[in-house]
Amino acid sequence: MIVHYLTHDEVNAAVALQKAARNGIDLRVIDVRDFDDMIRTERLICDLDHLPAEYRTNLVSRAAAGEPFLWVAVHSYNLSTYEVRVLREAGVTVARTLKSSLLRLPGLFVRM
Repeated sequence: MIVHYLTHDEVNAAVALQKAARNGIDLRVIDVRDFDDMIRTERLICDLDHLPAEYRTNLVSRAAAGEPFLWVAVHSYNLSTYEVRVLREAGVTVARTLKSSLLRLPGLFVRM
């Protein structure tokens, strides 16, 4: 299984690649131009602090509308309590920082 990590931050990308290598995970760093990879991935981790604001707004709006995101994890220092609640209710795994656990969560590869 391939995990895609969507970020525009080179430091976070390097850290993610190191954590993935230590855990035996095939991680590919992508950016917003890699839309086709985001559509086909079994697991997508988004660094919301280093993406254009409309990506966070779009994700939260879609989650609030009831769209399930069981294959998505995000990390951000800047999510409101409301955004965290809405994302988690939609199945998104939410953390403040990029943790190794975001890379290896079991059972979240069902995409609806």
